[in-house]
Amino acid sequence: MSDYRPVDATTRVEIEALIAEMLYRLDHNQADTTWELYTEDGVSIGPMGEMDREAMKAWGARRARQTDVVGRHFIGGIRLVRADEEVEGTVQYLTFRDTNEPQTQPASVGEFRERYRKVDGRWLFSRREIVPVFGGRAAAAHAARLAGREGPAQ
Repeated sequence: MSDYRPVDATTRVEIEALIAEMLYRLDHNQADTTWELYTEDGVSIGPMGEMDREAMKAWGARRARQTDVVGRHFIGGIRLVRADEEVEGTVQYLTFRDTNEPQTQPASVGEFRERYRKVDGRWLFSRREIVPVFGGRAAAAHAARLAGREGPAQ
């Protein structure tokens, strides 16, 4: 039995635009605004731990001040399915960072496991889980740098 309940084309385009906006803000020194893309009860889970909107706001402000770190996200394989009033998504990603050695090797490869909810006519993240499949040590080290700790996180 399959859980595949595809979304309509309009919903797909709107959610893909949300995902693209999130990554654009992360990659273009606007991390201090990413919290705005979440529902009031939204959470983000990943190498930085679990964060609600207030924690995301504080993290984003710190990250936006770190202009010496350059990163780029590339995504594909976006799978969106209906889940009651929300939509669930899996997005495959590659992340490159100038702090990675070599810089031409992805710092992290994995997937975003997400839930989206429409609020006041706009799709937002209600949950975003960052799951590194390859490069977990690099992702942990990057999280430690952003948190102000030196060296790789354990």
